[in-house]
Order: sequence, then structure tokens, then C-alpha cells
Amino acid sequence: MALPLALFLVVFKLYKLEQPAFFLLACLVFAGFAISYWLPFRFKENFFILFSMAGAFVLLSPLVAGVLIAVGLGLFGIIRSGLAFRWRLLAIVGIAAALAYLRVASTYKPLEAFWPVLGAIFMFRMIVYMYDAKYSKTKPRLNEYLSYFFLLPNYYFLLFPVIDYQTFRKSYFKRDIHTVAQQGVWWIFRGTTHLLLYRVVYQWQGSFSPPAFSVATSVVTKIIFSYLLYLRVSGQFHIIAGMLCLFGYDLPPTNRLYYLAHSINDGWRRINIYWKDFMVKTVYFPAYFKFRQLGTLRAELLGTLLVVIVTWFLHAYQFFWLKGQFRVNSNDVLFWTTLGSVMLANVWFENKHRNDPRKDGWGAQMRNVLQIAATFSFMAILWSMWSSSSVSDWLYFLKTGTEP
Repeated sequence: MALPLALFLVVFKLYKLEQPAFFLLACLVFAGFAISYWLPFRFKENFFILFSMAGAFVLLSPLVAGVLIAVGLGLFGIIRSGLAFRWRLLAIVGIAAALAYLRVASTYKPLEAFWPVLGAIFMFRMIVYMYDAKYSKTKPRLNEYLSYFFLLPNYYFLLFPVIDYQTFRKSYFKRDIHTVAQQGVWWIFRGTTHLLLYRVVYQWQGSFSPPAFSVATSVVTKIIFSYLLYLRVSGQFHIIAGMLCLFGYDLPPTNRLYYLAHSINDGWRRINIYWKDFMVKTVYFPAYFKFRQLGTLRAELLGTLLVVIVTWFLHAYQFFWLKGQFRVNSNDVLFWTTLGSVMLANVWFENKHRNDPRKDGWGAQMRNVLQIAATFSFMAILWSMWSSSSVSDWLYFLKTGTEP
């Protein structure tokens, strides 16, 4: 296993994959794995925690790392207190509001890098953690809290998969370390290929502009390339999950052949599996069981509608922590309204045809191919609009094949 990891370092260095800090992160993770592998089992998790927290001082400035850990320990102190859950939740929300205010109002330059990392670590996983803490029969433990939040790759990767807390804990050494670590090696390889393909797509996307190519050719190719740029996210997510696998966390896949989805809802389930699970757990199931007395179809529709609305809001919330402003523009309105409407129609269609007999043969296979092509085309068009600076810029691009 050390051999492919060493080869990864060569590839990362040779192709200057990601930012320079990524190579440093990879060196830390691979060296940590080499040490953790030989440690007795009872020391492995504590080593991972201490190694990850020490890594904060390597990948971040000492001031940012120190404040980050202090805030995390303060939040745990509130969660671990003997207060009723509603008061603990209220205190966490109050602290989040105060930090959000400081995110906007603070002009202290040395802490500029602190806010995106703080958001990347706590903005979503704290929701999952508090949701599970509400129903937990045992008091929160410090080692479980630290291992869940202070994950070494998270100091570099600000777009981080929303790992479910219960899944994270139950996955720890669920299988033999060699099997899990080899899975991690494979996922790092897959993520690396995604990032290299992303670089090719990024460099080629401007090569099909008029007058060298017709407007139609330019529009079609750029629309396709805009959707293919998601390879960077899926590549990063595969590498993150692979790095955690090296330390014994037998996590599920983050993405699964999302360009081969045969419907919009199927694409939703494939493109970011952790986000889908996050929404199902915290939004869809609570809404579904609340509205189930209205009928199965209505409960499914209302649950799906709430998932789309919450996802829309949380994406703007994520943009706030990473970029410093709450993103609300016409692109978002059009993107989420269109996507949500099609998802609701898809839910209705699937419900009506749930009991239809399954069809086999070349006709069914051809239909599936056409569905995949239609889903990819629809998502590519919608994605190109969402990626544009504004709806008017996107319409200008559709007319001329060039950006204004």
C-alpha cells in the first residue's frame, strides 16, 4: 500500500495537482497512515485525533489553528453540559449567530483565513451532530467529537462531504484495515483521475469559441464542459474519503456514476450521496412522517419540496461562510425553481408507475440510454445557467457563443 501512495505523491508533485498546500496535506496523511498502521488498535484513534489537531498548525497559521480548536472545544463544553437539549441547541445557535456577525464585521487581517475553515468544519456537520445528540442515550464523548470534526483533510478542502456522524462512528474498523485501506487507495486514484480530467476540461472549454467554430458548436461544447467541471468536486470528495479510509474509517462512496443518471431524481441520489443522506435524515424523513396522514404521494411531494428549499438555503449559507456573503441572485432562483419543479414531477411519475412490471430487452435498454442522454442534457443546460455571472449573461452566451 505504501508503493501506490508514494506514486501518488510523485503525480501530485509532477502535475502540481491542486494548490501547494495539497501536496503538504498528502505528505502528512500518508506519513500518518504509515505510523498508524503499526500502532496497537487501542492507540489508533487517539493518534488520529492528535495527529489531525497537530496538522492544523502545519496547514494553517498558528493563530488560526489555535482559535479554531478553542472554538471547537467551547462548543463541545456547551454540548457536554447538563443543560436540557433545547437550551444547549439555543446556545449553539446563539454562538453561530455571533460568529456570523463577526464573519461580516471583523476586519482583523490575521483571522481572514479562519472564517472559511470554521464554516467548512462546523456549518453542516454540527447540524448532523446535534440531530444525533438529541436522540442519543449516552453523553457526548470528547474523543468522538474531536475525531468527527477535526479531520485532517478538512483544513485544506473547504468543500467537504457532509459525513454522517453515526455512519462515521460505526464505520471505524468495520472491516479489516487492509481491505479498507486498499479501498482508500483506489478512491484516491479515482479522485486523482477526476482532477486530471477536470484540468483537461478546464483548459479546453475556451477552445471552441467563434469565429473558429460556429455559434451552435461553441454553445453545445461549452454547456457540456460546464457540467463536466463538477469533476473537480467529485475528485476532491473521492480523495477526502480515501484519505479517511487509510485510518480505518470504512466510509461509503461519495459519488456514483452521476453522469449516467437516468432521471433528475436519480442524478440527485448519485451526484453527492452524502448530501442526499444528510437531507433525507434531517429533512425528508421528518417531513414525510409528519405529512404521511395526507397520503403517501403528498407526503413524498412535500418532503421533496422541503429538501429542495432547505438545500437552496444551505447552499447560500455555505457561500456565506466560504466567501463572506449570502448568495441570492436570479441564477439561484431559476436553478432551484426549475430543478425543484422537475424533481416534484419525477416523484409524481415514479409514484404512479411504481408497480409497473419491469421491461427487459433491447427496447428497454434503448429507452434507458435515451433517458440518460436527456438527463445529462437537461442538467448540463441548467448547470451552465447556474455557473454564469447572471441570467442575462447566459442568454447572451446562448445567442453568440461567447461571454459578454
